[in-house]
Amino acid sequence: MRYHLCCGKKILPGWINVDRGSFGQEVVADINRPWTFAKAGSAGYILIEDGLEHLDSPEHFLENASKLLSDKGVLEIQVPHFRNPSAYRFTHHHFFSHSMFAVFPESHDLVRNLKVQKIVLIVHNRFPFSLLNHIANLAPSIWERFFFVSGIRVWMAKQVIRS
Repeated sequence: MRYHLCCGKKILPGWINVDRGSFGQEVVADINRPWTFAKAGSAGYILIEDGLEHLDSPEHFLENASKLLSDKGVLEIQVPHFRNPSAYRFTHHHFFSHSMFAVFPESHDLVRNLKVQKIVLIVHNRFPFSLLNHIANLAPSIWERFFFVSGIRVWMAKQVIRS
């Protein structure tokens, strides 16, 4: 099953679309609360675009996403980069950089079974400016220190941790 969280009015056909507001999606649920809308291990893919920055706790989100994902399931996150002026809206509670995802999970993180597979800086979405995306991702930690970044897209995979 594929879940599209914080879907808003962007309903994806063939996905289970979830948002706390009613936009005609399959599930109305607040993902700041415990996730009772789905069975643990039932998701092969979770997508959240421009939603994580609105949540009370990224840790709560990652913990619940980890529970919902099946083994080797994928979590895809898109957030505004902290250099993007739109990152500073009243409804945004968290700010993100390439660097913070590059070191996840750290030894003190509660969620240890989600491993970052890929991080992409988004400078611009329209050609010819989208060519900057390629250049920015050649050295993303340097690019984000000195130049504009619009957003970040991250893919994490659930790993089976054996004790």
